Amino acid sequence: MHIDVNSAISAPLSAGDPARIGPYQLLGRLGTGGMGTVYLGVDGERQVAVKVVKRQYAVDEDFSQRFKTEVEHAQRVASFCTALVLDQGTTEDGRPYMVTEFIPGTPLDRQIASFGALEAGTLHGVAFGVAAALTAIHAAGLVHRDLKPANVILSMSGPRVIDFGIARAVDATHGHTETGEVVGSPGWWAPEQLQGRVVTPAVDVFTWGCLVGYAGNARHPFGEGDPMVLAHRVLESEPDLDGLPAPLDHLVRRALHKEPRHRPSAQELLLALVGGRDDPSTEVLAWDPPENIQPPARKRRKWPFAVLAGLVVLAAGLYLGFRDGTPSGSREQGRANDIGRRIVVRDVHIIVQRPHCLPAPTGSKNCAVTWLLINMGGATAPLGTYPQLIDDQGLTHTTTSARPPDQLMPGDSLSLTAQYTLPEGNVPAMLTGSPMAGGNETEVRL
Repeated sequence: MHIDVNSAISAPLSAGDPARIGPYQLLGRLGTGGMGTVYLGVDGERQVAVKVVKRQYAVDEDFSQRFKTEVEHAQRVASFCTALVLDQGTTEDGRPYMVTEFIPGTPLDRQIASFGALEAGTLHGVAFGVAAALTAIHAAGLVHRDLKPANVILSMSGPRVIDFGIARAVDATHGHTETGEVVGSPGWWAPEQLQGRVVTPAVDVFTWGCLVGYAGNARHPFGEGDPMVLAHRVLESEPDLDGLPAPLDHLVRRALHKEPRHRPSAQELLLALVGGRDDPSTEVLAWDPPENIQPPARKRRKWPFAVLAGLVVLAAGLYLGFRDGTPSGSREQGRANDIGRRIVVRDVHIIVQRPHCLPAPTGSKNCAVTWLLINMGGATAPLGTYPQLIDDQGLTHTTTSARPPDQLMPGDSLSLTAQYTLPEGNVPAMLTGSPMAGGNETEVRL
């Protein structure tokens, strides 16, 4: 379903539309598709999108149960570059509906149609944001199945993936998908969907590759044509990625492998894009919205991703694996510190920023250390207390900052900053402590 987020003024409610659905007052139409209609609504002062299915589906008990199950699954997805699913219910005439947060912005397909291919920085941001969303979706045990440019909104806070209306639980015990059914949009299918094979999260990775190739070149990697022509090319032809900037082209080509088992996972895409094992030279990430969606007074300001939570990721480092504080391999020879390197404690990935110190009036200095945590697992991660800081003279310092949150939900990210007071001539040398509650100590060289 194509949702035009800027159409609220130009598409008022028609005579046959309800004025209210459940507790939500309706303000206008956002879009209409094969499954139903999406309305712009309001709940108090919060704007929401209310998706109501067509009446023809309401009489199908199997569909109603499928819809209910899908919404329950979608509510487990962390709001990690996605539209948060808020509620569901049934209208007075018996039609199921679901409610998500409203994302103001421009759909990616309309952006490309109006302005052409994205600039390199914005393209990288879209690739990262959609990979982050898929990481959260897959962590909840879901497959989106209909990832396409119309379902990616370019907002001021970053790209956001919307429309989980046909997402299905991976768990076969909830199997609502009918045998032989191909779910998705023509041109945005993975080979295994066309072949009737088992659908896994690798389907979304393939369409991620198509989407990034389309955004970078303003053309589909498998060209144009009717659904049968596109299906044949997806199965038999190699994608056209000429013009896609390096090293992103290499990652997209991997995502478009015909065999699902040879594609990277969404989590691996995300790690590569922030500078990991597949590409240690990726640039620092910041969301640079297209000029047409930026407020005039703030043109060309680089906005940080919601996923980065205000932290500039220093992504030039190599992958450094720790499990409960135990290194999985030797540190890079000649490297003096762990700034910008990725540390993995259980399912939580941590990137530490260089300390920032300012003189204090008492002959000491205040040093702030910031780090980003991303929960890549499928379970809530219990967080420990802030680490202690050891300076170059061997003195140990405890933070003066308030205690951090107790847990990090699957797919969520968190930026933490701890303040330490050091003697004026001393230099931060190391953090030591347990980032995870009950875990072993981890040492990070500063």
